[in-house]
Amino acid sequence: MSKTYTLRKASAADIAAVMQVERHSFEAGIAEDEAVFAERICCAPECCYVLIKPDGQSVCGYFTAEIWDSAKTEPESFSLGHSIRERHHPGGTVLYISSFALLPEVRGTRISELPAISALPVSDKKRKAAGTMGDTGIAEMFFTAVLEHITAACPQLNRIQLLVHEDWHKAIRIYERQGFARTQTLDRFAWFGNKRAFIYEKPIKTDTLSC
Repeated sequence: MSKTYTLRKASAADIAAVMQVERHSFEAGIAEDEAVFAERICCAPECCYVLIKPDGQSVCGYFTAEIWDSAKTEPESFSLGHSIRERHHPGGTVLYISSFALLPEVRGTRISELPAISALPVSDKKRKAAGTMGDTGIAEMFFTAVLEHITAACPQLNRIQLLVHEDWHKAIRIYERQGFARTQTLDRFAWFGNKRAFIYEKPIKTDTLSC
């Protein structure tokens, strides 16, 4: 039995577990439907991952993203529940992180190295870089590990975008520590109950590592 957290690409068999994480992470009106996650995993499998507890079986977190042809600024582009079939362009240059969440009971866990990647090699250079993060929360390590592999697998990407609720302070701290910068504020964002939403972006270096 593994003694470390692992992560792997999500599959249709993970939908029920992903929905459990979703319901424990977001309030009604923000939590997305099962059909949304099923479409994400089906249409953009290279951008969807799950985090597995050390027991080797239980999903305790997920990460979903899609690739856009260009960066977006209009509120409609960030609508909850949008169809990925209409937005995902595998050859595009912008990675949009659509959702990222962990079960409450694991969020405060501290670890000192990247989660192991099931069936995906992690280069020595990546491990060395991760080591400079010290004792870091599992959420940030998971976020970092997934982005490393997506950007390595899709070297055409040159930018990452995400949207965050103004009240999600812990998530914002992770994004800012990872080099994301706030580029736009959406006032009275309809899909967040008319609260503010922030668009964050990060450029991707051209020397992206290969898998």
